[in-house]
Amino acid sequence: MNAGLKNQNASHQLLSSTPPSQCKTDGTNSKLPTSILVYRVSAGRVDRVDFRTYVKNVLPNEWKAGWPQESLKAGAMAVKSYGWYWALHSTRRTSWNQCFDVYDTTSSQVYKPGSAQQRTSAAVDATWGTRMTRDGKILHAQYCSTTTACGAWVDGNWMSQYGSRDKANAGWTYARILKAYYRGIALS
Repeated sequence: MNAGLKNQNASHQLLSSTPPSQCKTDGTNSKLPTSILVYRVSAGRVDRVDFRTYVKNVLPNEWKAGWPQESLKAGAMAVKSYGWYWALHSTRRTSWNQCFDVYDTTSSQVYKPGSAQQRTSAAVDATWGTRMTRDGKILHAQYCSTTTACGAWVDGNWMSQYGSRDKANAGWTYARILKAYYRGIALS
């Protein structure tokens, strides 16, 4: 990655690398969590990470920073919604019985501390006050790389990353992109 594009202010805000004593989030379906428990698989530990910092350090690893801004905004919403959902609903535990919300790998979303970039962070900031719900609950937003890779999963619960790029290139807004992939959602 181009080090000149990194947003140094959001590179990594680790709140704690000591085992969390609290497994429940402070978030709700209408209030963002302040942090998320990330299982750092290679490091063999669970970190409590500031939630906004987490989203900013996932998006450039899931969406290409050079893509159109509306695609990045759609991606920011999907990344945020996925993390938010798991912060509310996770019952995961490590092999040593430590609770966590998400993996830092493709098993959840790729989280790399220090990877935040200016364009992707701008997309996160532009959509931060918006939530994506279905029937009043935070959407378990899922996504995959291409419509072909998504296959039968593109059923109203999955978004194609490359498809979001193509729709943004065609002039679609991020809201229209999200509503095309995630059926029955509300953005508020």
